[in-house]
Amino acid sequence: MIERVEINLLPAEYRVHTKGVRVSRDIFYPLFALFVITAGVMAFTFGLTAQIQQRKNDITNVDGMIRANSYIKDQIGKLKADRAGVQQKIVALERINVDREKWVRLMEIMCQRLPDFTWIVSIDEKPLTPPVLDVEGRTLSFPEVANFMSQLSESNYIRSVDLSGIEETNEAVKMFRFRISCTINPDAQLEQAGKDTASAKTAR
Repeated sequence: MIERVEINLLPAEYRVHTKGVRVSRDIFYPLFALFVITAGVMAFTFGLTAQIQQRKNDITNVDGMIRANSYIKDQIGKLKADRAGVQQKIVALERINVDREKWVRLMEIMCQRLPDFTWIVSIDEKPLTPPVLDVEGRTLSFPEVANFMSQLSESNYIRSVDLSGIEETNEAVKMFRFRISCTINPDAQLEQAGKDTASAKTAR
């Protein structure tokens, strides 16, 4: 049941029309997507900037700690240098002890194998690898030089013996000056050299 019917009898030019803003979907959705992307990029940029600033602050703090503890590094370097110096001294002392025993053994070998009427004038160790002894001597008998070289070469402590030169001296007593080079066997043990000396004593 219709109670009232309203009829607008005003002419069309006098009627009030309500106007609204309408945006097409083809324009709205791209604009909305652009807004969302822009907001995301800005949020990511702000977050990345904050992380970079945090890392810079961390680096600054670490640099400050390094500078504050730099004296520890200097102390460690000094301790390492002191330790290296002590180790070098220990090695030098051990080498002195070994060289002393080596020379004792070598002198025993030289003396035990030295023929009669033959004597040594000088012994010089050349800084070679393996070590080489330059021995100068005198003898009254020419063949004794070969005998001396043969006796030395039989020692396990001497690797090889070479004749460097021999000549007759211009002295009242006829004698010969000779030089030989003895290559030391670095692999021979001192105990073995001692056994060689004992064997030479027994042979004589």
